[in-house]
Amino acid sequence: MSWYVIDVIDKAIERTKACLFEPFDIMKWLKLAIIVFFIGGSGGFNSGGNGRYNTSGGEPDLSWIPDSFTDSMSNLSHHLSSYSDTTLFLVIALLLMLLFLLAIILGYIGSTMEFVLVDSLVSNDVRVREYFKKYMGKGLALYILRLILLLMFILILVLVSLPFIFMISAGDSGSSGALGIVGMIFVIIIAVLVLAIILGIIGSFVNMAIPVSMYQGSGFFSAIGNVFRQFRADWKQIVIYWIGRGVLGIAVAIIAGILGLIILVILLLILGAIDLGLYFILNMLLPGTILWSLLISVVVVELLLLSFASAMIRMPFSVFMKYHMLGFLELWYPLKMPMFDEHYRVPGSGSDQWIEEAMIPDE
Repeated sequence: MSWYVIDVIDKAIERTKACLFEPFDIMKWLKLAIIVFFIGGSGGFNSGGNGRYNTSGGEPDLSWIPDSFTDSMSNLSHHLSSYSDTTLFLVIALLLMLLFLLAIILGYIGSTMEFVLVDSLVSNDVRVREYFKKYMGKGLALYILRLILLLMFILILVLVSLPFIFMISAGDSGSSGALGIVGMIFVIIIAVLVLAIILGIIGSFVNMAIPVSMYQGSGFFSAIGNVFRQFRADWKQIVIYWIGRGVLGIAVAIIAGILGLIILVILLLILGAIDLGLYFILNMLLPGTILWSLLISVVVVELLLLSFASAMIRMPFSVFMKYHMLGFLELWYPLKMPMFDEHYRVPGSGSDQWIEEAMIPDE
């Protein structure tokens, strides 16, 4: 018996090469990186901190902090203390509301970009604005589903933790309280692992439902039901797909992580040198408050650039994994996708009309 998850690896590599390198188009790379940037997900590269802590007691040594920075922080603290508690509370509440609204907007954009990425890879023609407008409704459905799953995840964790919280609050600070804390941590870890596996399985159905809803003309939630019915009819391929996909994902993540870490460290060193040079130059020209306000703004811009650079680095790997999923779906699900390497566009026809390669006469 042939396992589709293995069979489509070579095809996914060929399609990735054709999409990104045949020919190489920097604008296509930038557009795909923008899509991957908004999608986000687990493909980001993060390096852990290596802080040093003084455990010998006494006052910490703050002599390395520039005087202009401490003066700016003192001025800011004095300025904030001049406002009433009510005013500060309203300002903080407004900032939190703005962050919440920004998270909602970015989450919706990321969900819609999932459809944009699929259409871009299937057609090998990246049109971000056109595809975004086309799939706004389906993107909203995906975003609602993700919010529901997130709320369920949080609710289950809270329900699992409640008995231990009551045990800790009812007990004393001795062995009973310590036992409750250890038990709560252990149960939460187990619950997170189990929920992560369940969400991963649900996520595989959701990812397959995206192209199904696009190319079958069905609603997004109906497409999820169709994928689940196909799973009941051919569950063995999906089980092997989950295993193979996990192994492949780990291998790709290791390669992408090493490459991304090297590139981002180099970029951090370059940007750090630039920031240091800016500090010494501007420190002679500007007062402390203006200097640090300007430097903080520069750092924020640099963080955004690093985030986009991370998206650019992981983009080829995301494209490969998406092509792998689409290739599996072609073999496993009765769906005809207008894949760019298997179909030709009908001359003078609409964008959704395609003909088979075999129908083109030999010249």
